[in-house]
Amino acid sequence: MRSRLQTAPNRSIPAYLDVRAGSPYYLVMAVAISLTALTGFSFTYFGPMIRGEYPPASPMVHLHGWSFFIWYFLLPLQVLLIAASRRRVHMILGGASVVLAIVMVFTGILVAAVRIEQGLSTTDPNELTEFWSEFGQLIMFNMLPFAVFYTAAIMHRRKADAHKRLIIMASASALPAAIFRIIVGFGGFYWLATPAWVMPAAFLLPALFFVIGMIRDQISTGAIHRAYLIGLPFLLLTHGFGLVIVGTPAGEVVSRIMAVLAY
Repeated sequence: MRSRLQTAPNRSIPAYLDVRAGSPYYLVMAVAISLTALTGFSFTYFGPMIRGEYPPASPMVHLHGWSFFIWYFLLPLQVLLIAASRRRVHMILGGASVVLAIVMVFTGILVAAVRIEQGLSTTDPNELTEFWSEFGQLIMFNMLPFAVFYTAAIMHRRKADAHKRLIIMASASALPAAIFRIIVGFGGFYWLATPAWVMPAAFLLPALFFVIGMIRDQISTGAIHRAYLIGLPFLLLTHGFGLVIVGTPAGEVVSRIMAVLAY
């Protein structure tokens, strides 16, 4: 039986929602996600680096920053390679992305762990060390969905409908840190003086990319792919749980466990 994703698309739907190979939908999504990530980190990393104002930092910090840059550079490039029927190159870069994803997760958690340890151990805390000691543990709840969705994408690499959705989901789920920086940067807030809504907004707004995908599926195929049906609740539960335990004894336990990783 032919699946709904294999049936001829309704000619009346907008081109950017079409399921045909020539549809720009995935490229638009990939570019939007990548621009969000790069805009966010331009405030605290790429911008200061270009201006020569970035303070001395360990190589791990730079490895973390550039691994994320490469990921979000590759995201739209991979879509373009598929559109150009360059599947072999796409697969080679996809294989390399396994190492890249491991580096992203490892360096993300390690950099956060060092910041948390500094925040917890300093006798003279400042705004930044206080911020990390309180909110640094959220990186764990940021990296977990990314790792889960990316692993699922690799497992479903021969199932294009699932694979491309899961890659978009993985890339979107890693956006909270960038979105937080966008809100803080454009809002002119200080890290610890941000309004109470900023951190929840940063962690919940990535779900909009899932919702857009679900709407697109429903309009273009008449059915929402199960990757979204499973992935969206998982994202909301993971990010939501992380937000709920901030400032609680459970959150402090997570922070102290992460701080141990700094040694």
